[in-house]
Amino acid sequence: MAEELTKRQLQIISEAAAEEAIRVYVKHQVKIKKEQKDWRLRNTELLLKNYRKLKDHCSEIDSEIEEIEGTIFELQELTLESLMQYRYKTAKMLKHVDRMLIAYDWDCGHGSVEEKRRYDVLKWRYLSEDRLTVKEICENLNVEQGTVYRDTKLAIKEITILLFGLDALEIRV
Repeated sequence: MAEELTKRQLQIISEAAAEEAIRVYVKHQVKIKKEQKDWRLRNTELLLKNYRKLKDHCSEIDSEIEEIEGTIFELQELTLESLMQYRYKTAKMLKHVDRMLIAYDWDCGHGSVEEKRRYDVLKWRYLSEDRLTVKEICENLNVEQGTVYRDTKLAIKEITILLFGLDALEIRV
């Protein structure tokens, strides 16, 4: 014969289920935030790795960017016009990136020796017309490869904060 649960037992079960649901929800939210942060860092690194190509891609359209202001880019119609709109969007994005790189250069220029070196590593690896290899950067700065890779990683994190603002920071409440 099945016994009925008492009100107290139901209350205990309900509380335990609610606590578990909250724990799972919080864990899921932390995972989502980490994935978003990782995505931003990967995007910043990809952007920097392809910086010269993107600059070349939209070099002659800087003056026309304002004409496209407020345009929505749809993938439904892949026409010459829509391809030009993507190009305009890329150029606008690169203007923002350039402004943030200038800010980063200024900030590093007024910082420690390590911060100045960090900007030089970023510039020589990604931004210069004649980019240098890691080995060449090591020789120029008289540092080891690990330092160049560590500086690159730190610079990308710092640029990500400039590009994405508060969303790039890991703030715990």
